[in-house]
Amino acid sequence: MIAMLAFHLWTVPGWRKRARYVASAEGMIDLASACALPFGWLIVPDPQDAQLFALVWALRYIRHASGLALFWRVMHRSRTALLSILSLFIAIFFVASSLAYIFERHAQPDAFGSIPRAMWWAIVTMTTTGYGDMLPVTIWGRLLAGWVMVGGVVMFALQAGIIATAFAAELQRRHFLHIWDLVTRVPLFQKLGAATIADIVRRLEMRDVGKGAIIVRKGEPGDTMYFVVSGEAAVQLDPAPIVLNPGSFFGEMALLFGAPRSATVVATKPSVLLVLDVADLRELAARRPELVDLIEAEARRRRDANAASQPPSTPSERTLRALAAAQVPD
Repeated sequence: MIAMLAFHLWTVPGWRKRARYVASAEGMIDLASACALPFGWLIVPDPQDAQLFALVWALRYIRHASGLALFWRVMHRSRTALLSILSLFIAIFFVASSLAYIFERHAQPDAFGSIPRAMWWAIVTMTTTGYGDMLPVTIWGRLLAGWVMVGGVVMFALQAGIIATAFAAELQRRHFLHIWDLVTRVPLFQKLGAATIADIVRRLEMRDVGKGAIIVRKGEPGDTMYFVVSGEAAVQLDPAPIVLNPGSFFGEMALLFGAPRSATVVATKPSVLLVLDVADLRELAARRPELVDLIEAEARRRRDANAASQPPSTPSERTLRALAAAQVPD
């Protein structure tokens, strides 16, 4: 470990960068990991006990854990609220210790004869551990114990709620950034402003599909549309399927026109899709009409292209298609 640390310092160019590395958290962890075992051999007579200092090496692996980085970020963001709860906890702890000493010192001088002993009872009671080695016997002491137990439960519940809320907010932030990165890969969304993209990101869901998975099936009612972020999908049409590459989208015609699925779409490669629900699409239509205009224009273009690719077989069918085309607004 010492040789590795020396080699790392030797490869870092310049004394300033070396000093900055040693003063950083990463450098301190590497230094502690390198010196832990030799330091243990110097101060601990038993070599087996000295080997316990090698546990410091675990810090080298802990610093690379993404979960630990997430935890520290959450604690940093919620530090103000947590410090407020901690201050209240300490205040209740000292008040409970002092009152326990006043109420119980004459009845139990061995257990509550000093403030430090009363502090031990207070911390055990506040954390609801309840070892049972020290119990108040006076009426005022028991009333105090009930108040301390309830106060401890409330304090820990508040801390758990603050941390859980901070974790949820951080995970939601990461999810938002990840979806934003995926959305910006879709060419359709690149024409929109940041505010519109933010509204879209809040409503899109990411879905991973494996190769050969049927994403939509012909004839089913359509309540979602899909955007291909990565991978590949194929629309099963005659005479040849249509390949959908990253940046394409499908399923919009069933949403816009209320018709069932016109074709089956199968993932030909492992793909990442963004899913937009019909309820979210309608909400976006009210808030961001420019997005719906783009989707409708593309839907009309595709519908016309599909109709043109399949020539009518009878005069009556040609007449019906001409009437349908005349009803479609420009």
